[in-house]
Amino acid sequence: MTVAEWIAQHPGLAVTVPCDWSLEQIVNRMLEEPYLRDLYVIAENRRVVGHLSHKKLAELVLAEHRPMHTRRQFMHRVAGGTSREFMDAHFVSAHPDEELDNVLHRQLEHDMEDMPVIDDQGQLVGTVNLSTVLREFYRDDHEA
Repeated sequence: MTVAEWIAQHPGLAVTVPCDWSLEQIVNRMLEEPYLRDLYVIAENRRVVGHLSHKKLAELVLAEHRPMHTRRQFMHRVAGGTSREFMDAHFVSAHPDEELDNVLHRQLEHDMEDMPVIDDQGQLVGTVNLSTVLREFYRDDHEA
């Protein structure tokens, strides 16, 4: 089964934010969805240019409560910034034409719950959620 076929049957939560959003806007968007753990930063052409994890946002927001700060954390806290400045520009993703088995293997290697699926135009078409895959495989095994 390809990733595109999987997403058609199991659309995952894939949320994007513009490059120029403030930390406050980003956190508010993430908190709107109780189980959201990843946001994807998009340029004006809707092309995905970066990734923001729940963990990274928590570190930025809670930085003042940490006893030690790196210089970068301190600068982000003092200067504010935008989603483009906070994002990770290099992240693991899948392509819609890939086989689901290959993507699952990469997810397990990288300890990822959600794998973003990005098409040839660089646009986010969905995510492959590891828990959803496990539920489906488990259900199929027990129904057989």
